[in-house]
Amino acid sequence: MTTLHGHDMLKSDYTIKERKADEQVKVQKGRLIKEIIIVLLCMVLGSALIELGVNIRSIGKGKQSTVISGESITLEGFVSEGGGYYLQSGEGVLRCELNGEYLKKFIYDFDSKDLVDAKITVGYDNSMGKEETVTIEDKNPILLTRSVVNIGKKAKWIQISLSNIESGFFIRNIEVSNSFELNKYRVFSSNILILGICLLVIFRKKIGKEIEYGFAVIALALGIVFVISIPTNKIGWDEETHFKRAYEMSLYPGEEQVSSEIAAQFRADTVYNYPYFQPQSYEEKQNLNGLMNYYYQDGDHAVTVKGKLCGVYTPGLVLQALAMKIARAMGMPFDCIFLAGRFAELLLYVFVMFFTIRIIPMGKRVLTFISLTPTSLFLAVTYTYDTVVFCFISLAFAIMMREWLAEKENVNMKRMFLANVFLIIGCLPKAIYAPVALIQTLIPAKRYENKKKRNQMMVVAGIVFLLLLASFVIPQMLNPSAMEDVRGGANVDSGQQMSLILTHPFAYAGIVLKNIWTSFADYAFAEACYRLLGHLEPAPFRYLIPILVVFLIATDYTEKLNRKINWKQKTGILIFLGMSVVLIWTALYVAFTALGSTSIGGVQGRYYRPLLWMLYLVCSSNFVEIKASNRQYNRFVLGAGMLVSGVTIWRIFHMFCI
Repeated sequence: MTTLHGHDMLKSDYTIKERKADEQVKVQKGRLIKEIIIVLLCMVLGSALIELGVNIRSIGKGKQSTVISGESITLEGFVSEGGGYYLQSGEGVLRCELNGEYLKKFIYDFDSKDLVDAKITVGYDNSMGKEETVTIEDKNPILLTRSVVNIGKKAKWIQISLSNIESGFFIRNIEVSNSFELNKYRVFSSNILILGICLLVIFRKKIGKEIEYGFAVIALALGIVFVISIPTNKIGWDEETHFKRAYEMSLYPGEEQVSSEIAAQFRADTVYNYPYFQPQSYEEKQNLNGLMNYYYQDGDHAVTVKGKLCGVYTPGLVLQALAMKIARAMGMPFDCIFLAGRFAELLLYVFVMFFTIRIIPMGKRVLTFISLTPTSLFLAVTYTYDTVVFCFISLAFAIMMREWLAEKENVNMKRMFLANVFLIIGCLPKAIYAPVALIQTLIPAKRYENKKKRNQMMVVAGIVFLLLLASFVIPQMLNPSAMEDVRGGANVDSGQQMSLILTHPFAYAGIVLKNIWTSFADYAFAEACYRLLGHLEPAPFRYLIPILVVFLIATDYTEKLNRKINWKQKTGILIFLGMSVVLIWTALYVAFTALGSTSIGGVQGRYYRPLLWMLYLVCSSNFVEIKASNRQYNRFVLGAGMLVSGVTIWRIFHMFCI
């Protein structure tokens, strides 16, 4: 009979554990492989079914469009000329009689020296058999000479209406098309969305427990679709200015010769990037990208763009500039260079806000919802430094709140120092948020290891505040005219405006308080901070978004951590936020508003975004508690964010990419 000694028994036990561990690894690998295969199949089959579904009426139609003959066209104001139809000036109507069959797209070529603002009216029979009409605004970019209009109806007739023509308008090659179309934007977007949905399902338990992972998946998936949906053109607030700065930084320390059409993307006073005339179909977007790529590669190269940094705005645009530099070094065309900067901004946004939501000890759901709203994602995919401002101020505040509300350990000085570094990065492009640095002075003295360390942090907070404030005030004092915003009009005079403020301080205080009060609800809870999308139409859900915000304020700050912030400290937070708000309005009063006006222009709700989480904290209470589990609550918030931004992005995708 054989017996095992102690050493042999331990070796045997270790071998069994090792074997079980190997078997578990194999099971996990097998499961992972199955999940990857299933996800890939879902992506391939899903996108194929989507393409088949949207083209179901086009199967068997071929790829050829049908030219509408002259016998089916009636003219009013137009005259037949040179194989087409010419409108010299004024108003004109061109009507095409059709057979009432389903029509996918209406196409016409045109020549014009001006921006084209046409109206396409379609006559069709409704489901009750009665004729109805729908009018489509056809606003074409100046570079395009071919208009492709999505119809999607059984059209009986179509007419093109023009007005206020001054330098002539010529139409030719009027066509209708029902051809099968494999849309690369739609295929790519459907695959990204299906992948995102699969990840949400596969990791639903982890996402339910840790909401930041759900935010990352949703924001990245929707953001990528957003990036490829919007045109290679100005659509964001002051995007031409930010694009110019990022482009110049991407060339630093060299320079580049660009064509006049490309250089026009750097200015607001040009028709080449006029934001209200954009490509409105898949074909038009493709055509515009092709033209921009042509001008970038083979244009006149008549304009020299010198590489340079942009002072305090550099931190807000450096990542976009780096992405553009990399894309240019890889020999990519202009539309890809343009897209690279937007995509880099999105990656930064998702990365920083993921850790911000993870770090912040309470109010995670409020911050998640704010970060998933349409305006937040819109700013994350356009050229602007607002995203860096929002991200890094939020990250700095998250670290400060974590140190403030920690259960056991004292305030970590290294983390607080890091928070101040992030705050400086966030505030440099917009130093009007400098008072936020003073919020850390409200952290109770007992949270520090000793009085010396608390005093050190008080000094650091004061220095950061003063330095940021100086970066805003000193340039204004040294050169008032340099801060003027030309969009404010000819009556803007920063120097005299500052003089008026100093000589009439009480009157100015009344003006500021009046303007803040009348706009507060919209700027802090509603459309101005959550639904506006630059030069595009506002996002939907006019009432749902404010309702959700108020609901989250009432239910997401009820943890015991909230009780650690007393009413005196909340009052202090409110005072510092108020100082930032006053600086916002003052900056626009000095730089944008007509001299001596009692109404301040130029202030937008998006300027409040970095302050909203802190404002909502002040507004919160412990009176309402939600009975749902944390997982259910997290999923509800993620679902609400996915709904409001998903529908918004679908509308934008349909506008530019179908």
